[in-house]
Amino acid sequence: MTRSSRLRRPPILLSAPEPVAVAFTGQRAAEKPMTLGQLNILEWFRNASGHPYVTIGAELAVCGDVGVADVVETIAVLLARHEGLRTRYRDGDPPTQQVLDSGVLTLGVCSTDGSGPDRSAIAQRLLRQLRAEPLDPAGLPLRIAVAENTGTVVAAAMDISHLAADFGAVEIIKQEFAQMLADRSARRAGLPRHQPLDQAELESSPAQRRQAEMALRYWREQLSRMPQCLYATPRTAPSGDSVCAGLSSVAGALAASAIAARTRTSRASIVLAAVGAVLAQRTGYRELVFPALAGNRFGPRLAGYVGTLAQGCLTVLPVAGHDFDALVRTAWTAVLESCRHSRYDAFHRVEMARRIEHDRGVRFNYEPLFNSVAAETGVPSRDSSPAAIEQARRSTSVSLRPMPAGSSQLRFDLCQADHVLRLDLWTGDTRRVSPDELRSLLLAVENLLVAAAAGDLSAEEIRAAVRLEPITRGPDWVLADSCWVEPAEVQRVLDEAFGPDVAKVFAQAGDRQLVAYLAESESVRTPEQAHARYMAALAGHPTAIAPRHYVMCAAMPADPADRSQWRVLRSGDGRSPGES
Repeated sequence: MTRSSRLRRPPILLSAPEPVAVAFTGQRAAEKPMTLGQLNILEWFRNASGHPYVTIGAELAVCGDVGVADVVETIAVLLARHEGLRTRYRDGDPPTQQVLDSGVLTLGVCSTDGSGPDRSAIAQRLLRQLRAEPLDPAGLPLRIAVAENTGTVVAAAMDISHLAADFGAVEIIKQEFAQMLADRSARRAGLPRHQPLDQAELESSPAQRRQAEMALRYWREQLSRMPQCLYATPRTAPSGDSVCAGLSSVAGALAASAIAARTRTSRASIVLAAVGAVLAQRTGYRELVFPALAGNRFGPRLAGYVGTLAQGCLTVLPVAGHDFDALVRTAWTAVLESCRHSRYDAFHRVEMARRIEHDRGVRFNYEPLFNSVAAETGVPSRDSSPAAIEQARRSTSVSLRPMPAGSSQLRFDLCQADHVLRLDLWTGDTRRVSPDELRSLLLAVENLLVAAAAGDLSAEEIRAAVRLEPITRGPDWVLADSCWVEPAEVQRVLDEAFGPDVAKVFAQAGDRQLVAYLAESESVRTPEQAHARYMAALAGHPTAIAPRHYVMCAAMPADPADRSQWRVLRSGDGRSPGES
């Protein structure tokens, strides 16, 4: 028998789903404005229709001798217990959530012959079936399917709108589903809980509105200095893909456990500190300002809340000069501070950000640079001595897998920190960040964690442990407005926006950086018109920002590189009317 034939899995045989009605009855029906979390997702939907997380798919655990009737009863209780699961979401003015007091959900029931692979593989097949058609926006926000064999349910999967649940809520649904399947006595709605309708009412209070306004002020301050692209690298390939590299490291988990015992901080903060140190060494930034995600599950009333609460936040992580233990504590403080400002009206944030982008001449990407979905169990790892950690490094692996197209230059996702460190690193542009680069960054994080496990590291020892040199940028690159800028990329955007042989950028013109000289046309006669045209073309160019100054001229001269040949008509920054 060949190795390939030994590893070949038997095919998954599933019948077409048979619809089974799940009737549900809740305590109330009502319609109210959306919560801040729902508005955040709604705003994101409008720009991310093809994103893989528009809905969240999950395997629902089943075990023992349970039948379809048990699943139907369990789903009915979940729908009665959690109003967000029986809500219709309406994108109106204002957007609203309409809770139904009763209705019917259709459960898809497939048959399998029982000879296929494990439950998880069957659940993934069920999920693909569920996602064969888009979720009906006018219907309920979730769909569920099960596979049964001779009357016993062997696998289950759920696909749910991000408007109804975030990843924290999905975990609650999974836990309650498994509990009720295993224990019939748990199949009751129980006492009333904090629901999205209640959250919307709470957020409309004067105190909560002030908090949301304070969050927007914090965002304004950070967006006024955040780099357009933290990880600005030159192109190394003519074309690229979207790729994720996954680190699996027992040594990293053991090291994080040892550091957590010493610093009394979370493992997520420890990994964030290591990521921050690696990125600072590569990028040259002494302080990192970057998007992250906040779960916003603060306080007992939100512990079992099924709704979407997670929103983007901006984290400020000072890196330069810190010993590693101090950097870990700084990371913990930075996360807490950013989470204090992570509930806000996303539509107001977008309006504010667009004004800042216009004034600064940048295009931000709000995909999180770092996101932790790892559960903090607090369970110490087994032997985390230096010898055990070094021994464990032999099993470290980095695997690659394709990902849906994305616009992020880099995104770290901490999936697990206990027992095995699972850290994903995703890029949407392998032209600038190669798979080898992804691998080297992940291994640098492991190197630093392993080195710090034995004791605190000085700033110099951190640099030695990371083992990576700064990004190599050409001599023509400039640092302007906190952004590393490639003038050749600015020129590329000018050519896209105005056409070839129209404009020329100068990295330095007198005492000004990034000055664009361009020939006027019928449609572009002023710096303001030139700036608007350039900004419309800037997206997708992470190493370009808008010129700091526009010089409008009669025509392009024979030698565009000679500034003295341009016949100047008027000039300005394009942001402030009235300049000449």
